[in-house]
Amino acid sequence: MLQYKQWATAWYPMINLIYIRAAILENTGILVSLEKTLQYLVEEGLVTKEQAADDTLIFRGYSEFFETEDASTSVEKADHLVYLEDLDDEEI
Repeated sequence: MLQYKQWATAWYPMINLIYIRAAILENTGILVSLEKTLQYLVEEGLVTKEQAADDTLIFRGYSEFFETEDASTSVEKADHLVYLEDLDDEEI
């Protein structure tokens, strides 16, 4: 088996605590904190202590990448970007 430092540089696994916590909730009806979820993974030997201490491996949500967790989108008109006079009649 590869040592932690060897495989961490070649392959970037992310531990999705939100997904795992949702599975725990679905199967037990108990909502646990993300930190408790990580603790359980370490206790069960599914995650090493080194992995648990590495913040780059632990996914806690999109808030560290985006301003909000909101998944909405906005649709903006792009008419001002398309110049119809530059297109042939067949392309319209």
